[in-house]
Amino acid sequence: MAKLYFSTKVSNDLTLCISPLTDERASAAGLDPSATGYFLYERSQSGGANEFSVLAQIHSEEAAFRLSRMLGMD
Repeated sequence: MAKLYFSTKVSNDLTLCISPLTDERASAAGLDPSATGYFLYERSQSGGANEFSVLAQIHSEEAAFRLSRMLGMD
């Protein structure tokens, strides 16, 4: 089954996303690299730096889909 990816622009430099994380991204966020499921996270680009912050873990594809609809994500 294909992995889902949802995002929405919050401001000029902030994007809210729902997707699985790569091992590298999970480690960078201080999570166990083998963490599974979907994650709600922010991506920001301020001053050329690319920042990343995990807000929540989402344990099922159905929950990820429903949350994306609630947040108005495409």
